[in-house]
Amino acid sequence: MIRRITNARLREREGLVAIDLDGKGRIAAITGMPPAAQARSDGAVDEIDAGGGLVLSSFIDLHLHLDLAYSLDLVPENKSGTLVEAIGLYAVAKKDFTPQSVCERAVRAIESEIGFGTGAIRNHVDVGRTAELRLCEGILAAREMTRNRIDIQIVTFPQDGVIRDPGAPDRMREAMRMGCDVVGGIAHYERTPTDSQRQIELLFDLAEEFDADIDCHIDETDSPESRCVEYLAAETIKRGWQGRVTASHVCALASYEPVHAAKVITLLAEAQVHVVTNPGVNLHLQGRFDGYPKRRGLTRVRELMAAGVNVSAGQDCIKDPFYPFGTGQMLEVAHLLVHADHLSSRPLIEKAMDAITINPARSMHLDDYGVKIGGRGDLVVLPVDSVHEAIRCRPRPLAVLKGGLRMNK
Repeated sequence: MIRRITNARLREREGLVAIDLDGKGRIAAITGMPPAAQARSDGAVDEIDAGGGLVLSSFIDLHLHLDLAYSLDLVPENKSGTLVEAIGLYAVAKKDFTPQSVCERAVRAIESEIGFGTGAIRNHVDVGRTAELRLCEGILAAREMTRNRIDIQIVTFPQDGVIRDPGAPDRMREAMRMGCDVVGGIAHYERTPTDSQRQIELLFDLAEEFDADIDCHIDETDSPESRCVEYLAAETIKRGWQGRVTASHVCALASYEPVHAAKVITLLAEAQVHVVTNPGVNLHLQGRFDGYPKRRGLTRVRELMAAGVNVSAGQDCIKDPFYPFGTGQMLEVAHLLVHADHLSSRPLIEKAMDAITINPARSMHLDDYGVKIGGRGDLVVLPVDSVHEAIRCRPRPLAVLKGGLRMNK
């Protein structure tokens, strides 16, 4: 176990510090290092010399589909590049997926995320009619195999809808009993707005039954007619579920006219709904029906942040029919976010880092997250001296720690 990190640089603190960890893998002390002590290490095996590098709490990927990971070559080509075609192609291919094959691909993706410094993941597992519970079994097995290396929340995701897939509520309920943590949804995928609203009501019924949070795929479309997120926010207030609901994607918000967009953003803030954007995947999937100028496809990240909405960024997909790229490197996700919504000033670059660290920690209720006394020893040591340089260069970590134990070589 690592007991000390020396010559470390922290966000919003001048000078170099030493971070001491206790025997339980918690941060016991953070002390300034006098100049004479800097650049000097005794080479102890339980010590890491950060060399003036930036130390952060491990990155958090708040939106990922591990059951999809590395399935690109198992599914026919998505020739249109659209979300709708990807869903259709995957619906056929996943009939042949086994729990073992899903587990193997998921573990590969988890190991990639860990190598890039990720310490926690929220994963959406498909429990639609052609997936049944086989994919869920595989993801639960992958979580068990890696439970000492990373924290994983699992969301029951009804890829084929809820109203249009009448068996979905029962499968979601069984998946929660099997060990899933969060109730998922895909409200905009229903056939009518009325059915979308009904799905949202059913998600809250299920969340109340299991006293669980909700993370719903919602308005993942360019259409300004898709208005599901406002119903989600209103139902959050009605049910008293403030702070326990996440709206994923929310792409249509970018296409609303400004007055209505402002109303919805205010409602999201009132309902304390968390929002997660997936810049790589939505830059890739959205705007496919546009001529020029093309929409960027993301939600209104800057406006949401300015209104006090807790906004995170996720990887979403790793080499699958929805997105042929992705590695699980959260610094790359932050880098894309900066470009996609012009988060280029220094304060906004810091907010992009927040979107892969402290913001998703709030969504996952990780109260002991952070480089602070008593905080988890889940840390990443980067060979750069600032957040700006971390997002600009996107380096491999010098060290990745989980509870004080080193996860990378």
